[in-house]
Amino acid sequence: MYENYVTEKLPVEDPRMFGLHPNAEINYLTNLGEDLFFTILSCTGGGGGGGSGGKDAIVKEMIERFLSMLPAEFIMLDLNVKANQKGRSPYVVVCLQECERMNILTNEMKKSL
Repeated sequence: MYENYVTEKLPVEDPRMFGLHPNAEINYLTNLGEDLFFTILSCTGGGGGGGSGGKDAIVKEMIERFLSMLPAEFIMLDLNVKANQKGRSPYVVVCLQECERMNILTNEMKKSL
């Protein structure tokens, strides 16, 4: 009940609400991601003999769930063709750069998982 109220009624938190630069959230999200992967790695471990392998099954299920949530890779050739047709404004250039970075990030996540 309280959780629903907080998520529905309160404004979305933004670093500027607290007098911080908009990029301040990047450090928080980076730490959150590192903590998440550390937790996943710590769940795997030297299992003793004879167990049901419950931890391994849970970790495998989590990894499969994370992999299923990753977006499809951007096809940069198609995006470049569209960008050339419509003109390359500074916003389009930044968007293309971010798409390339997103591809690198998602590929690294797929390899890591």
